[in-house]
Amino acid sequence: MTAKDLVVWSGKRPEIVRGGVDDGEVLDTRLDPRQAMVACLDQWRQSIVECDDTGLPGQIRDIEAVSRMLHAVMLETVAELERRNIAASTGFGTTKRLLAGMLQLSATEAGTRVTHATQLTARRTLSGELLPPALPNTAAALAAGQIGLGQLRVIAETINAIPTSVGAEQRQAAEADLARYAHSFNPASLYKVGRHLLAHLDQDGPQPRDEPEPAAAAGELRFRERRDGRLGFEGFLESEHGAAFRSLIEQLAAPRPAAEGIPDPRTTPQRNADALLEVCGLARAAQTCPTTAGEPPHLTLTLTWETLRTGLGAATLDYGTHLSASQARRWACDAKIIPIVLSGESEPLDVGRAMRTVPLSLRRALIARDRGCAFPGCDRPPGLCQAHHCRPWADGGDTSVDNCVLLCETHHRHVHHTGWEILIRPGYVEFIPPAIIDPDRRPLHNPLRC
Repeated sequence: MTAKDLVVWSGKRPEIVRGGVDDGEVLDTRLDPRQAMVACLDQWRQSIVECDDTGLPGQIRDIEAVSRMLHAVMLETVAELERRNIAASTGFGTTKRLLAGMLQLSATEAGTRVTHATQLTARRTLSGELLPPALPNTAAALAAGQIGLGQLRVIAETINAIPTSVGAEQRQAAEADLARYAHSFNPASLYKVGRHLLAHLDQDGPQPRDEPEPAAAAGELRFRERRDGRLGFEGFLESEHGAAFRSLIEQLAAPRPAAEGIPDPRTTPQRNADALLEVCGLARAAQTCPTTAGEPPHLTLTLTWETLRTGLGAATLDYGTHLSASQARRWACDAKIIPIVLSGESEPLDVGRAMRTVPLSLRRALIARDRGCAFPGCDRPPGLCQAHHCRPWADGGDTSVDNCVLLCETHHRHVHHTGWEILIRPGYVEFIPPAIIDPDRRPLHNPLRC
C-alpha cells in the first residue's frame, strides 16, 4: 500500500481504494486495525508473487521492518496490561504468567517481554506525571523498524550491566550510542560493542589485589551427603561456560511423554537431573575419557546372590551408599557381573572373570532392531540406551534378542517401577501400559522406529 491508499469495507469484505487522501489529512475511517492489517497482508502477498528478482530483497527488508514495528506495538500493549493490573484481576497474579498462558510462551520469553515493555514504553509517576521510556532511543528505533529483537536484548542487557556508580547522563549517552550502532551491527557484533562500552564506563574495574591473581576457574561445584543418602550438590559456572552447559542440558531434558497423548510426568528439575546422567553416560563411553587400570570410570555395586535373586535386602556402592535390591536388579540388566566366593568369615576364596550380562554382539543386534530407545515416542539414539531384560536376568531371563530391548535411562527406570509389560514381536517391540494409564491396556509401539 502507498501512503494514500485506504482500506474500506463494503459489508464484511475489505476493499483497497486508491488515492484521494492528501498528506496530513486525518480521516475517521472507523476500521478495525486487525482486519485492515489482514487485508494489507493479503495484498502484500500478491505483490511478492508479482515482484521481480531485483525488487525481492527490498520486500524482505520492508517485511522485517514492519514485523519490528508490530513488536513495538506488542510491547506497548503488554505495558498497558501491566498498568491496568489485568493479570491480578484474572487470577494469573503476574503479567508474565498471563502472557505465557495466553500465547503459549516459555516463562523466559514472557518475562523478557514484560521487562522490555517496562523499558521501552512511557512511564507514569505516582502523581500521574508522564515520563519518557527508560530506553527512549531504543524504543524509537524499534518503533521505526530500524532494529530487531536481538539488538533490543543486547541493548537492554548492556544498560542493566552498567554500574550504579555511573551517572544518569553517561547512562543515557551509552543507550543512545548503542541504539545508533544497532542500525548497522548484528546482535553478536553489538554485544562486543556493548562490552567495550562497559569497559570504558568502569575503567577502574575490580579492586586491585596485592597478591598475584590466580588463573580463572570455570566455576565451583560442591558435593554433600544428604541424610536420606542422596547426593546433594551446588555451585556455579562462569557465564561463558554456563551457556554451553545449559544448552546441552536443556536439549537432553526435553519432555518425553510416557505414552502418546500422556505428558511427561517429570518436573523440569527432574528432567534436568536425568539429562545430567545422560551426559555422564556419554562421557564414560567416550574414547578420550580418562581410565583407571585401563577401564573407563565405573561403579562397583556389591550384593549377595540371594539379594539379587529375591529382590530383598540392599546393595552397597563404592562410596558406602546403599541401593535397594530393586534398583540393583535394574542395574543388573546391563552390567559386568563378577562372581566372588566367600568363606564363612567373608574372606574371598575365589574371584571369577567379569562377564557382561549383554555382550557386544547381542547389543549390535538390538541396535539393528530397535535403532534406539524403543519406548513409544522416545527418540533417544542407541548410544544413550541400556539393554533391558523383559524377564529379569536375575530371575533366569535369557540374554537374547527375544528377551531384551533398548531403553534410555529414563524409560528403563519407568518400565521397572510403573508396571509396563513388554512384548517382543518379529522385528519390533510392543509396550502394554498399566491399567492406570489405559484401562483397556492397548499395545503401543514407537512410531519413530518404524
